[in-house]
Amino acid sequence: MRRKRVVVSFLGVFCVALLAVAAAQSRPAAGKTINIGWVGDKSGPTVASQGPVLHALQAYFRMINDAGGVNGDKINMIEKDDGYSPAKELEAVKTLLSDDHVVLVTGIGNSSGFASILPVLNAANVPGLSNQGTLKSVSWPFQPWLFEGNCNYADQGDVALGYEMAHLKLKNLNGVKVGVAGISVASGQEWIESLKTSVESRGGTAVTQSLPAAIVNADVQVQAFQDAKVSFVLMHHSVAGGIALLKSMAKYSLNVPVSGSFGVTQAIVYTSSPYDAAKNFVGTNCVTPPLFAKTPKGKLAYETGKKYGYPESEITQLNWTLGWVNAQIIVEGLKNAKGNYTGASVRKGLEGVTNLDTGNLAPTVTLSPKCHMAVRQVRPYTYSFSKEAMLPIGSYAQWGKYITNAYAAPGTCGKPRAG
Repeated sequence: MRRKRVVVSFLGVFCVALLAVAAAQSRPAAGKTINIGWVGDKSGPTVASQGPVLHALQAYFRMINDAGGVNGDKINMIEKDDGYSPAKELEAVKTLLSDDHVVLVTGIGNSSGFASILPVLNAANVPGLSNQGTLKSVSWPFQPWLFEGNCNYADQGDVALGYEMAHLKLKNLNGVKVGVAGISVASGQEWIESLKTSVESRGGTAVTQSLPAAIVNADVQVQAFQDAKVSFVLMHHSVAGGIALLKSMAKYSLNVPVSGSFGVTQAIVYTSSPYDAAKNFVGTNCVTPPLFAKTPKGKLAYETGKKYGYPESEITQLNWTLGWVNAQIIVEGLKNAKGNYTGASVRKGLEGVTNLDTGNLAPTVTLSPKCHMAVRQVRPYTYSFSKEAMLPIGSYAQWGKYITNAYAAPGTCGKPRAG
């Protein structure tokens, strides 16, 4: 009788153990954590431009995580403030790679740090996706570990110049003086050099001026433009620089058309500048404000920002869209990695992003092993004071004829190989 009880007891324990194993197997396995890094300006002179991009990335990744993650795996974005210092930017990238073991570095918004960051990413075999800085060195020579998440400065400059020539009905620039202003970092220097070449090739004269990154006013530069009698001005800076230049133009009654890069083509530049100057400003950009897109994805970009408590002033602007689209690209690349999150697999996943539908927030995105430029179309934008909204002028296709694809290396992104 005692032996029977022992057998029964063992059977009971065995059955309980089987049930426990079955229950454990029926539960979904805990997902992995995908560490990616962001390096950018949280405390320096370009925070007004970089902040909304970062916040849109945060919102998108939070939305994805709240919905279960990327195939069940959660994104953990580790953020590093570089204060817009190239030295701090480099140190932050090194820390993310060596200490945090991230599989992707995004942000990278200080163009002057590119030369030092590129070899670090290459050595670590970890891809970088720059949301804002889009120098020629990002794409020429072709960089296997670096992706461009924004339209580049050459394309922006092509359309800014093309717009003003169309606006002023100029077939060439013979005898025309053009003011070209750029932020005093690498991107500003490229803006100046690229447009100087373009202006001179059309018979014009480029009057060039550098603007400090931490700008107070642009009085000196505007007076130089005024003395030279420029017919129009093309500028590249952050929000602060755009406001400073327009304020100084109004102050000195320099009443000429102005166009500019994505950094200054933001609603806040119009609303924070004197109307006498702002009314002359038509900038360029390659993304669309969330609500103007008039699509479910545009509405989602706006409503997600509201849900997570970001201010209306951010979630209605173009820089929010830029961050949101870059987050879409990253998540699509992570999905393509199929649960194997290494630098190499994430790079391959990004290169597999094909015909990504952004919901009209940006042109359709396609990347490949031979093209790491995500957004390759640009169009002019103005601001409607009556509607309190940024409005595009025409379609991307309409302005595509002005884009020379100058930053694409031969054999990449549709550019023929030399010879």
